Amino acid sequence: MMRSRLLGLGALLLAGACVDIEVQRIGPDRPSRAPGCAVEVLPDSKPAYNFVDVASANVSCAKKRDRCLDELRKQACVVGADAVYGFSERTESMYLHINARFAAHRSGVK
Repeated sequence: MMRSRLLGLGALLLAGACVDIEVQRIGPDRPSRAPGCAVEVLPDSKPAYNFVDVASANVSCAKKRDRCLDELRKQACVVGADAVYGFSERTESMYLHINARFAAHRSGVK
């Protein structure tokens, strides 16, 4: 019951911010990083280090690309990623949609 209330509250907050994101873990679970952690944003390339994909995301935002990028950075910290890369972008009416991948340094390699 409490979880459904929290999910409903989260949906309302996202609707108010005009950003919607769906994140799917696709690799090894990683510990979350601190909110506001440093995240590389590489729209057209891959990280230059040995990495593993930990998640993928689809984000949609109204009007401003920065809103989408901010949400991708935020979620990267949550899933323990060091970078967001490989964007596929499209616009639909006033909305921007971005598909991206989250990458983390491979264990033992920095």
